Amino acid sequence: MKHDQTKDSTINIMHRESRMHAIKKTLGLIVGIISSFLLVNMSVAADRPDASARARYEQEKNTCINGQSNQSKETCLREAGAARQQAKSDSLTTASEEQLQRNRERRCDSHPPADREYCLQRMRGEGTQSGNAQSGGISRELVVPVKPPQ
Repeated sequence: MKHDQTKDSTINIMHRESRMHAIKKTLGLIVGIISSFLLVNMSVAADRPDASARARYEQEKNTCINGQSNQSKETCLREAGAARQQAKSDSLTTASEEQLQRNRERRCDSHPPADREYCLQRMRGEGTQSGNAQSGGISRELVVPVKPPQ
């Protein structure tokens, strides 16, 4: 009995094509599963800032309702809601220390030139400070000796 090599070659090619098809199918399934996991992780990560914004809003809202803010209840609630909206759109930012210092110094612009330098000294931390925004304001005091006129 003579062995037919052509028939064996055809069978080997068919087996190889079948295996390649199975491998491609398996790879497609793996890629699909990995993509699903990535999408789930992305959606969970996207919910975290919103959850944080929601928690902060609830805390601020309670401060407003309990009268612990130095604003009217309506203004406080409006500000808390606006901050939550900005946080959700990722546009809520915290000012840098440099920006805060520039803002403090701008408060001195309304003083007459003779008093402006004293104001700037207070805003830079010279003198004493008491109170806070929660209690209604910050009082800054700078004692400067003045010579009596001659």
